[in-house]
Amino acid sequence: MFSNILAVVAIQLLIRSVSSQNVTNEYLNHQCNNTQGTYTRGSTFEKNLNQVIHNISHLHLRNGYTYESNVVAYEVSKDPNIVFVLLQCRGDSYGSKCHSCLHTALSGLRERCPGNRGAIIWYDQCVLEISSINTKGRIRYDSFFNMTNLKNVSSDAEQFKNKRKDLFNKLLVKATKDVSEKNGWYAVGETRIGRNKLYAMMQCALDLTPNGCYVCLEWITGRYDSYYFDRRQGGRVLGRSCSLRYELYPFLRR
Repeated sequence: MFSNILAVVAIQLLIRSVSSQNVTNEYLNHQCNNTQGTYTRGSTFEKNLNQVIHNISHLHLRNGYTYESNVVAYEVSKDPNIVFVLLQCRGDSYGSKCHSCLHTALSGLRERCPGNRGAIIWYDQCVLEISSINTKGRIRYDSFFNMTNLKNVSSDAEQFKNKRKDLFNKLLVKATKDVSEKNGWYAVGETRIGRNKLYAMMQCALDLTPNGCYVCLEWITGRYDSYYFDRRQGGRVLGRSCSLRYELYPFLRR
């Protein structure tokens, strides 16, 4: 019995290790929020959700982001069936690639959280959130999770960790200051470590302010870098509000 449990754990760790190294739009994780209740097929909430998704499908998504609701004045609305949808695509997955990820994520969300009024799902190239509560501009500290490469660096681990920390610090500043119309709070960079190169990216959802983005990225680097990443060759932290990733190989579109 114990050996079977170890085998299952080993398989799960292997999947996460492989996930950390594939440049695809694979499913990564999801959260079904049970505190917001559920909706039934054909209900007003479902009709509102379908309308919002329909509206998003006609957007250009040039910067890979949108936050939409079925109510224009949603900040003061008392509508019990109000729907909010956040779509944030990875910085290199805007336009048609973002639309493709939206459809994949929506299908996955309906399969994994059927009928939930609140839910989040992550794919390699986007995060999709549906909610009955306005979450715009909020840092969702309860949504973060991490994935790491099972392999450790083979030599000079301290140099590797210091180089990674320096790169993270540079990207943190860059992501919150160098704003472009195309992808907003998004920064990529690389640094040489001996014969290898370390590649990294950071990104925030565009509904955050520059200060909010900085706080979010500073929080995840401080929480995950030294303990969860340590000597790992690659890893990432993903949340509804911000994310980061690093690898010893290129993992973004050029």
